Amino acid sequence: MRIGSVVLSTFQGLGILAKSFYDNGILDEVLIKRSGRMDDHPEWFENSPLIGNPSNDFEKKFSKSEHSIIVDFLSKVDVLLLFEIPFVDELITLARQMGVKVALMPMYECTPYPVYADLYICPSVLDEDYYRRLYPDSKIVQINVPVDVKWRLRKKAKVFVHNAGNGGTYGRNGTKELLEAMKYVNSPIKLILRTQKGGFSSNDSRVEIITETVPFEELWKEGDVFVFPEKFNGLSLPLQEAYGSGMMVMTGNRRPNNLWLPSEPLFPVLSENEARIVNINFKMSNFDPKEIAKKIDKWYNKDIQDFSLKGRLWAEENSWDSLKPVYIENLRSIK
Repeated sequence: MRIGSVVLSTFQGLGILAKSFYDNGILDEVLIKRSGRMDDHPEWFENSPLIGNPSNDFEKKFSKSEHSIIVDFLSKVDVLLLFEIPFVDELITLARQMGVKVALMPMYECTPYPVYADLYICPSVLDEDYYRRLYPDSKIVQINVPVDVKWRLRKKAKVFVHNAGNGGTYGRNGTKELLEAMKYVNSPIKLILRTQKGGFSSNDSRVEIITETVPFEELWKEGDVFVFPEKFNGLSLPLQEAYGSGMMVMTGNRRPNNLWLPSEPLFPVLSENEARIVNINFKMSNFDPKEIAKKIDKWYNKDIQDFSLKGRLWAEENSWDSLKPVYIENLRSIK
């Protein structure tokens, strides 16, 4: 059985996700969709073909020559594993015509529907709940995305780290709220804020803002606490990676994060409001910067070794060694 995917090759969630599945031997064939927002890194996927106009992230129509590339790609695979979105108009229809089975890893708030697949691999319970309601007769499994980071013991909560990423829809990562919270933090912490988009500033001498993109392997080496007021998401790769690397994780007390993270560092949800990206109205959490500040002050300079050790155990249970056989078994089971 050969498994293929249409992927992004950029330093953002979908790109890193696809690279991880490729590096760990799940994906045999890759078709790269050029991105318009960030630099492409086709070298991640060796000599894989590229399609698309880099000036248009969400284009779905392709030239005749690109159509032949898509057909050639599909002819080499038995299962098409898609991460969040198909990228190519009629890709699933074409795959079915060619006898290729389709597996989709949906993101409940972003995957445009209807996207009909032979198997839905839900990365969180939020995605699972949503797709069981949407497609009650479909084959649906919930499997975590494996963590692929190096663990080290973190001893005291002194250096706090935040990943603003590309900013995110609705300011999803809570960067604005975190910078506002720093006005109320009394402790002499250090906050390292990484951003790929820029647009954030602070006059606080405790805050270091880094816009330089570093290799993925470097992201989780520094810092003791990952503070991330994320407003919504089912799968949160930064939270998983930070926890698996040994950091104490400080985020909002909302589902599904409060189902697998230690509860003590979580700060309360101030309110919820409805938001919409592609398909559905979903709940978006809002956080009080003063409550974020209280949690930071509470944990500053405290012993966090117990949290770090719990992160190692969680990472072992959700490693590629543990979960790769589960993915293979489910992909092979598609009928």
